[in-house]
Formats: sequence, structure tokens, C-alpha cells
Amino acid sequence: MRTRIARTFVGRETELALFADSLAADPPAFPIILVHGPGGIGKTTFLERARAMAAGQGIDSVRIDARDVEASVRGLSRALAEAFGVPGHGTDLRRVLAQCAAAPRRLLVIDSFEHIEHLDGWLRESFLADLPPSTRVLIAGRSVPDPAWRSHPLWREAARIFGLRNLGAAECASYLASRGIAPDRHEAITRLTHGHPLALALVADVVCSCAEVPEHLGRDVVRQLAQLFTAQAPSELHRRALEVCAHARVTTGPLLADTVDRGRARELFDWLASLSVIESGPAGLFPHDLVREAIDDELRWRDQERHRAIHVAVKTHLIERAREEAQAAERSFDILFLHRHAAAMRPFVDFRSLGSVYFERGAASDLPLLLATLGAEVPATQHAAIAHWWTHPACTGWVVRPGAGQIAAATLSIDLAMLGADERDADPVMADVWHLLQDLAPPRSGERQLLARWNLVAGGQLRPSAAMNGLQMSQFHQWLTVSGLAAYVICAEHPDHWQPMMRHIGFERMASCDRVVDGVPTGCYWHDWRAVPLARWLDVMVDRELGRERPMEDPAAIAPAAARLARPDFARAVRDALRALNDRGALAASPLTASALVHAGRQPAEAAGDALRRLLVEAVEALKTRPRDAKFGRALELTYVRPAGSQELVAERLGLPFGTYRYQLATGIDRVAQTLWAQETA
Repeated sequence: MRTRIARTFVGRETELALFADSLAADPPAFPIILVHGPGGIGKTTFLERARAMAAGQGIDSVRIDARDVEASVRGLSRALAEAFGVPGHGTDLRRVLAQCAAAPRRLLVIDSFEHIEHLDGWLRESFLADLPPSTRVLIAGRSVPDPAWRSHPLWREAARIFGLRNLGAAECASYLASRGIAPDRHEAITRLTHGHPLALALVADVVCSCAEVPEHLGRDVVRQLAQLFTAQAPSELHRRALEVCAHARVTTGPLLADTVDRGRARELFDWLASLSVIESGPAGLFPHDLVREAIDDELRWRDQERHRAIHVAVKTHLIERAREEAQAAERSFDILFLHRHAAAMRPFVDFRSLGSVYFERGAASDLPLLLATLGAEVPATQHAAIAHWWTHPACTGWVVRPGAGQIAAATLSIDLAMLGADERDADPVMADVWHLLQDLAPPRSGERQLLARWNLVAGGQLRPSAAMNGLQMSQFHQWLTVSGLAAYVICAEHPDHWQPMMRHIGFERMASCDRVVDGVPTGCYWHDWRAVPLARWLDVMVDRELGRERPMEDPAAIAPAAARLARPDFARAVRDALRALNDRGALAASPLTASALVHAGRQPAEAAGDALRRLLVEAVEALKTRPRDAKFGRALELTYVRPAGSQELVAERLGLPFGTYRYQLATGIDRVAQTLWAQETA
């Protein structure tokens, strides 16, 4: 990389001269230099050039890419220890500073500082101030540095700040000449790119590939250049590989094998790695942010079906690997990244911090640290309950860790079907949820109904964060992997806040479960995995991730209103249908016509209303065959199936007092409703 930069680097004379002054004096008058500028302006290239200059002066350099650093004091301390070669690493700053003092003439380079800019104060006050006087520091990021760098008495003289801007015409010409592009094309290319370094590199790639300078570019230069660049890929496979790379959070060989071409995956990976717009990290390849947005947005605008196909291919690859325990966290965050086009998700996800934490099953030994770290996030009155359930056989605890031995979030998933009535009723939220589920979707044998009862996040649930990302994706992992999952319920503080996201992911509000717990508004959302199975849910989410609305329920299967009738509503609908048994229009309008019961029992070419009538009559006939229920079936038959006139006449025909007849009729309706409800929920 340094060889390529040395060959093509142009401009930045003023900035490099300032850095050269810092190298010349020992100790330097200003050991700290902060560089800022927007994406694609050439900050990383400048840093590599500076490192080469330092090497020429006999000064070794160490480099930290903040994108790979856990965004915490502990994470940055660990990165510094690793960069300076502290034996055993760790996070003890005293050992890091001692290592620096042993070889003081060094250059520390921190790139992509915007990813840890909230640690600016700590870095300034707790680390840089204690470095040896001969150690230089070069920091680059997108944001303008904190004003404290200019006002702090220690740094206002010892630090220099400058921003990088677009290249001038002469600098552009020099760069293009280094790429072997004829001088008669320099002016046109410079005019097109306005000297933006990334745009200049993209156009140079296009010109080197097709030997022609693009003539007509719209206002969105980067998008237009990305379109031309993908069009000039050596083959259709190379173009698809670039589109996959722009769509996925990180690109690996296995991803290219599954989404592009298995036999040429290594070749395509190496080709991507060779491109000037592609960067690499520990997890794989990724394009510069501007290039990613340009290529992906242009493809979505130009060919929505191709864009969707790439999305499906990438997601399918990630889903398979997210099911594996070893890859669950990393691949789950890659899946969450695919939601970046969905407006409903943006207020709830910290996309910039994806991958900076991981989740795993918690252990009993995690409980003390959990309560010590996250106990302040819930009222103290709930600590005993959390401690009780954390080790309960019906509970699976998950923890989110920034690093080993740390906890930033935790969720407790409790299988309600494993509990006795006394245990459920001891917690009002569990009791409310359980009773409602009995009406909505009572569990069948072997099914699981999980309630994420407590969700604890450092900094609270309402602020997007790396910890919140981890907690959400630990729950997603359960949806993918828990066998026999019939219902999943999420208990959330301030439930109104979560409505847009929950609607987006197909979770419905359990309004009757709303309550105030220890002064905090609490509510629940649930997903019925029987009504909308995982395969259907994943398919629907493809379109929702891309910002397109699509109903969760399959219109060809079960309509949502009917599929979700609570038991009292279902019984009421059965009673109304019996009363309208000989009115085809009324039966056709019954909510039961779209129920699972009718959907499963409907015969070919049979109208839904006719199927409902047949099922009701069959239920009545079944009552008549059972000795204990025969009298109830007979009352139903003469009242609804083959009406014998008014209810008074029916009672007379049955030889019953009118009150006894009314009792048998009501009981018969209840028995039919019970029979059909059992079929509905079977």
C-alpha cells in the first residue's frame, strides 16, 4: 500500500511541511497534529505518507484504526497496548506509558477517529499528557476536533489542527500523470471531479479501463462515477462482486462464494482487495462509505429487482451462519446492517457501532457483575426477582459483552409454558401475558412461549447504542434457533416509544398488558410464530429492510383479523354464525371465514361461507353422537340446522320447559365453540 501511495501521492505540501517541522525538532514544539475532513478527502493516504516521512527520519510508527477499536476507554487502552507491543497486552496504561518511555522517538497514528471521538477528553487528559516529549501523535477523523484542543493550556501551543480540502488543478494533473493518463485528458477529468480525491481516483480507474473520459455527469458526481465504475468491471461476475461488497457490511470469501461464484470467489476477493476504493479490516473487505452509498443507491435506483436479489443472497448467506453459535453475534450484526434503508429502524439502531460488542448465553456466575453493572437501570425492588429468574430452569439469560469479563446489556427469556400458575401469578406482567396468550394462541404440546421479561442496557433502553444493538440481536438469534417457538413476547419500558420499530418487525402490541411497574410505563409486544412462521417472516422482512411495505400475513393463507381472534371473540363469532346458519351472505361476512379452521377444512372450489356452514353442522352432528351431549346437539339442530319455528315451538317439540331448553341451547353453543376452538388452535 505504501509503495502505491508513494507513487501516486500528490499535493498537501503545506500540511506535510508542518509535519516535517514536527519531525525536525527533538523534542518537537508541537507533538500533536489533528487532521480532519469529509469521507474520501484523503486522510488515510495522508497518514501513510506521513508515516513514510517519519520512517525516513528514523522514527518508527504505530497505527490504530479506530474502526477496529471497541468504543470505550477499556477498548482504546487495549488497542494502545497492542500497538505499542506491551507484553500480554491488557489495559494498564502505566505499562503502555512505560513501553513508550523505553523508545520515545515514535509516531502514534490514529485513523478514523470519528468512531471513538467521544473518548477525545480521556485521550487528551489521561494518556497523551503523559507521553514522552519525543513521541509524536497524528490523529485523523471526519469531525472538526473539540475546541478544547485550542483552549486547553497544555495543548493550545502543543497541538496543530488543519482540515484537508479538494486538490487543485496542478495537483490533479500530477496525480493523473502518475496513473499514466495522457495530459490532454487532465483538464476534463479535473473539471468533472472538482478535485475530490476519491472522485479523481474513480474517474482515473474508469479512464484506465475504457480509455475514454466520461462526458456527461449529473450533480451527484460520486453516484454517477460509481455507475460508470461498475459498468467497467472486467466481467459480469466482477460487477456483481462489487455490488455485493457495497451491500454487505463486510465482504468475505465465503460470502462471495455463496452470492457470486463459488469457483472464482478467491479471484473476485483478490480483485476487490486491489481496488483503490476498497479497504480491508479484520472481518473482511468494505468500500469507502461514499462508494458504498453510491454503488448501492445507484443499483437500487437503476434495477430494483437486481438490488433485491443481491439483498436476498447476502441475507440468506448471513442467516445460515447466524444460526451457528460461533458466528451468531458477528453475522447477526451483519444482518442488522441490512436494515439501514428502513426508515423505521434508523432511530433505534446505532449502525456505526455494529460489531463492537458480542452476545452469548449468560451463566450463573455472571449474576453479580450483571447486577453491579446494570442494576441501576431498573428499580432496586426488582433486583431480587432478576436474581431469582436468572438461575431458574425456565429462563435463558443472554449477555452483551464489549469484551471478556464485561457486561453492557442482558435479557432474560422465560418460557412461560414451563411455569406453574403460582410462579406466573407472582409477577403481574407474566400473569397478564400468560392469560392473554391463552386467548390468542394457547400453547400446544412441546411448544415454547418465551417472554423477554427483563431487558437491561447500560445507558437505558431508549438510547441507540452498541449495547442495545447486541440485546436486540440476541433476541433475533433466539427467533432463528429456538426449537418449537410458538410465541415471543418482548417486555419494554415506555412501550409507545417502540411502536414504529415493533410494527416494522411484525410485533403487535399487547395493549391489555400495559401497566406501570415501579413508576415506569411498561408494555409488551408479541409475534405469533404459528400465524407468521419464520420462513414467511424472513421473506417479508426482505422488503421491509429495503424500505418497502409488505403485509406480514400471507393473503392467500390466513387474514390477520381472523387468525388472531381472541378466544372470547372466537366464541362470539361461533354463536353469531350459528344464528345465521341459513344466511349465506351473513356467513360469507363472518370473521371465521378467514380463520385457520376454515382455511384448513375448506374443500376445493368451496366458498369460505359454505365451508364454515359445513363445519358448524358437522360439529352439531358430532354432539348428537355423544350420549352426554346428545340433548345439546338436538337443541342446536332444531333451532339452527333444521329450524322448527320459534324457540317456544322448539322447546315444545323437545318436550322441555322453556328455561331448560334455553340452558341446553346455550350449553350446546358453548360445546360447539370449544370444539371449533380446539381445531383452530391445534
